[in-house]
Amino acid sequence: MSFGRLLAVNGAGARDAPDRQPEYWKVELQLVFGEDPAWAGLDSLGHQDTGFDYDEIGMPRTVALREMRRFIESYPQLAAMWRAEPIRSNLTLEQAG
Repeated sequence: MSFGRLLAVNGAGARDAPDRQPEYWKVELQLVFGEDPAWAGLDSLGHQDTGFDYDEIGMPRTVALREMRRFIESYPQLAAMWRAEPIRSNLTLEQAG
């Protein structure tokens, strides 16, 4: 299972410079799980993209997280994986080109 995001970070230039551009960074978390019969047919789900979440911290974020949980629970394989403990993980942070 992999989660990735592209982040725009303010560069080191002057804040009021008219040509100032953000730096883009990619962060990715990869989780590796052992085999489990509960995940049979997981590949048949295809690529699942949760999209972008711009909800503010507080009630809007709580509602968005509740919707994501409902989505995960709607697929038995994802629900089983959500409750499983990964055997290995990897976190990468690199500047995007």
